[in-house]
Amino acid sequence: MTEPTQKRLLDTADIAALLGVRRDHVTDRLSKRPDFPRPHVNLSQKLRRWRAEDIAAWLARVR
Repeated sequence: MTEPTQKRLLDTADIAALLGVRRDHVTDRLSKRPDFPRPHVNLSQKLRRWRAEDIAAWLARVR
């Protein structure tokens, strides 16, 4: 069984799959937008995770 959405953490590949874009588009463009949510976990450029509910709220605002 998967984690509930409110506790799920997404990486750039997860976000890319959700949006139907390439992972590098998320890394190079979307994550640098001022309105894009800040990572919940930010240990390095390669180890960042966003809360699923933050991404869902951002999507609701931009779509």
